[in-house]
Amino acid sequence: MDLDRHQTSIAPWKFRAQVAALGVVLTLLLVRLVDLQIIQGKKMWERAEDNRLFLEYLPRNRGVILDRFGDSLAHNQPQFISHKLDASLFDLGEPVSGADALARIATGSSEIVVQPVRHYPFGAALAHTVGYVGAVSSDDLITDSDLRPTDIIGKSGLELFYDFQLRGRPGTKQYEVDALGQRRAVISELASEPGATLQTTLDPYLSSVAESLLGDKRGSVIITDAKTGAILTLISSPSYDPNILTETELDPDKERERKKAVQALVTHPQRLFFDRAISGMYPPGSIFKLVTAMAGLESGAFDENTTVQDDGVLTVNDYSYANWYFTQYGRTEGPIQLVRAISRSNDIYFYKAAEMIGPNKLADFSRVFGFGRPTGIELYGEARGLIADPIWKEQVLGERWFLGNTYHFGIGQGLTLVTPIQIAQLLQSIANKGTYCQPTLLLQNSSCQGLGLAEEHLELVLRGMLDVCSLGGTAYPFFPHNTAFRTGEGSAQQQLKAGAVACKTGTAEFGSTDEKGYKQTHAWFAAAVGTKSLLSDVSEEAVSDQIERLATEETPYSEWHKLWKEQVATHDFPEVITITVLVESDEIEPYREGSRDAAPIAAAIIDWMQGKMPKSSLVVGSAQ
Repeated sequence: MDLDRHQTSIAPWKFRAQVAALGVVLTLLLVRLVDLQIIQGKKMWERAEDNRLFLEYLPRNRGVILDRFGDSLAHNQPQFISHKLDASLFDLGEPVSGADALARIATGSSEIVVQPVRHYPFGAALAHTVGYVGAVSSDDLITDSDLRPTDIIGKSGLELFYDFQLRGRPGTKQYEVDALGQRRAVISELASEPGATLQTTLDPYLSSVAESLLGDKRGSVIITDAKTGAILTLISSPSYDPNILTETELDPDKERERKKAVQALVTHPQRLFFDRAISGMYPPGSIFKLVTAMAGLESGAFDENTTVQDDGVLTVNDYSYANWYFTQYGRTEGPIQLVRAISRSNDIYFYKAAEMIGPNKLADFSRVFGFGRPTGIELYGEARGLIADPIWKEQVLGERWFLGNTYHFGIGQGLTLVTPIQIAQLLQSIANKGTYCQPTLLLQNSSCQGLGLAEEHLELVLRGMLDVCSLGGTAYPFFPHNTAFRTGEGSAQQQLKAGAVACKTGTAEFGSTDEKGYKQTHAWFAAAVGTKSLLSDVSEEAVSDQIERLATEETPYSEWHKLWKEQVATHDFPEVITITVLVESDEIEPYREGSRDAAPIAAAIIDWMQGKMPKSSLVVGSAQ
């Protein structure tokens, strides 16, 4: 068969079209090749490197929080995480013990990563003040671009307030990975940058004693340096152990128990995370009579010789206002003047004193001492309290102000609400000769200013406060102390610095009247005391004898005192301190009293400072 007759001929125009199409395709391929290799070559190389390399952010090395002596209140403990050598990129690893981690490092069988875990050596005693840390939330990531999903941040206390300074900068580790996403080699590593070290004014030993003495009672203890406003102790009770929130367990069963314990803390009916020291608002009761006394003296409404007749009950039209001494014992004080009115906490005197001052002036002067506004302490969640005056009552409650409101105002009842830190601030200002210092938790952060109060007026009030804690006053737990330390010589300031206690008790009514005609009461006690004589008066032999005797009682008080004395011997300690104690009413004890329930706690703290260990009747949880 003739082959030529079966060949298919291609038209010239078709051939040219095919050649042109092929040319276009080759041209496009060449252009793309030039684009990928030359124009985008660097970018493509970087993408390839990104696929080959993986950058991991290392945990931040959070800064340490120190006490006033330079020892740790919050630091990082290592938790060892083991990863297989060929682990995938997002492998969570396995927590192992320190010994196991060393063994795996020695054999080269695993890669060990150190994860810092926050530890709080003094646990519940400083939980509300130091705070705790936890994982970031989605809201945190939105509001703070510096954070990463694996970060740990401050959740409360100083940990939260100074979180940015404490958190530090994360380190990085770069891995080479294969096509399956498995780690093959470490290319580079940059260590984390530590956060700032925070040195506080806190005394963990005094704080531990105070927390132990409060036990399971609801309340607060605050101890400050009267000269600077530095806070040594800021206790809210009941408290919680922050280590439960931060330290996980290796054993699965123990970890389940820990998580149950965390849930129990969160749902506890006593609101364990509520900081009563700065956020709780309470009527101040008779502690407020110190403000009324200063307001009257400074305004010229009365002087030290102004006399008020106490007949037990003050009657105005159809209303009666009684003195506590008459209500409880059916007795009266008769003619009474300022200093004795303070020492006896006489209600009749301060009803009339408030009337002489007037509610507006009394409110204005209350604000001079910082009531009705936050103190500015370095913690979030501080309450303002309430100083009500006639304008406030009319605008907010829609009611007129009556003389009875003025009477209640003068003795710290009625509408007035304060926080324990505000009461501590009041005591600091009086003990510091009318110089107000903003409460602070940081060393070298003192900020003070004079209030312009007359020295002779402060002296009068301080003399009355010394009498409160002396025979004939209301704070009977301190009678033996002032009998020993108060000579009666020199000014009130000199007696205070010599070791005598100047104080004020308070029993504050709140809520509605019960079927017996009574209201529940919180207990207050606030005092200032010079420490130089107290500390120099401590006999080392006596302390050693008590420590040896108490060793069999399994009490921590003796060990705390030994450690505290060593620290105080090598560090400065305030010349004058203030102690503020609040004990809330509860279902078991609805009627708390300042002299009976709050004053013994302060007395036990001062005794402990002198090496006298607290009696068993005051140890954790017992009602006085």
